[in-house]
Amino acid sequence: MTSKTKSLKIALYLLLLTLIPLQSMAQETEDFSPDAPGATTGVSIMPQGKIDWETGIGLEWDRRNGEHAHTFTINTSMFRLGLTPQAEVRLQIDECLTHTPDGNFGGIANASIGTKIKVYEGGKIFPKVAFMGTVLIPGGSHAHYLPKHVGFLAHLLFENELSSKLTLGYDMGGEWDGDTESPDLFFGANLTYQPTDKWSFFVESYNRYNSKRQDDWAKPGKDSHFNFMSEFGLDYKVTPRLHINAYYDISFNEFSKYSNIGLGIAWLLN
Repeated sequence: MTSKTKSLKIALYLLLLTLIPLQSMAQETEDFSPDAPGATTGVSIMPQGKIDWETGIGLEWDRRNGEHAHTFTINTSMFRLGLTPQAEVRLQIDECLTHTPDGNFGGIANASIGTKIKVYEGGKIFPKVAFMGTVLIPGGSHAHYLPKHVGFLAHLLFENELSSKLTLGYDMGGEWDGDTESPDLFFGANLTYQPTDKWSFFVESYNRYNSKRQDDWAKPGKDSHFNFMSEFGLDYKVTPRLHINAYYDISFNEFSKYSNIGLGIAWLLN
C-alpha cells in the first residue's frame, strides 16, 4: 500500500468521525448521561434503541513498586446500547502502547461485554440502584494486557441527589480478572457538582482490597492488601448529543510515582 493511499484512508476516517457528531447534532436533540469519565460508574441507563460511543485517549506514568512504565492509550471505546427501558448492553475495547526500559509493546488492553440493569428508581432518602455485570475477554498466552482466562466483574451502583447541583454516587463490587487467585473487592465514591446545565465537575475515591497481598500495590520489597486511588475531572456538554471530558488520576499508595491523564468525547450516535 502506497503512502498516498494510506493518507487518503486516514483522511476518510477522520472525515467520518467528523460527520458522525455533525449528523447527530442535526437530528432531534435528546439528553443522555455518559458514564465517562470516572472509575466509578453511574446508575443511568441508555434510552431504549439509543447508542452512545464514549471514546478518548490517555497517558499514564507508573513508577510504583520500582516500575518505570509509560502507557499511551491510543483509543478507549465504550459502546452502550439501550436494550429496554430498564437495561443496556455494553461493549468496550481499548488499545495501548507501553514503553519500559526493557522495550516497547502494545495491543488490545481491554476487551469486555456486559450489561447495566436498573434495579430501583430511588426515593426521597433512598438511592437509585443499578446492577452492572461484565465479562472480560481473554487474550491468550501472547497478550500483553488481556487476561489469559475469562474474567468477571459484578457491581452494585448507587446514587443520591443531595441537592439540585450535588450528586453522590457509590459503587461496590467484586472483580476477578481470571488470572489471580482471589477477586478484588472494589469500593468507589463519587461527588459531582453541576453548577450549570453544561458544566459538571467531580472528585472520587476508588479502592481495591484483595485477601492476598499484592506486591504491585506497594513500594519495592513490600506488599499490600489495599490499593487506594483517586480521580478528579470535568465534563462539558457541547450539545445534548455531544460531551467532552477530561480527568486526572493519582495513587495514594505511592503518591509521587503514579499519574494518569486523559481526554474524551461521548456521542449519542442516533
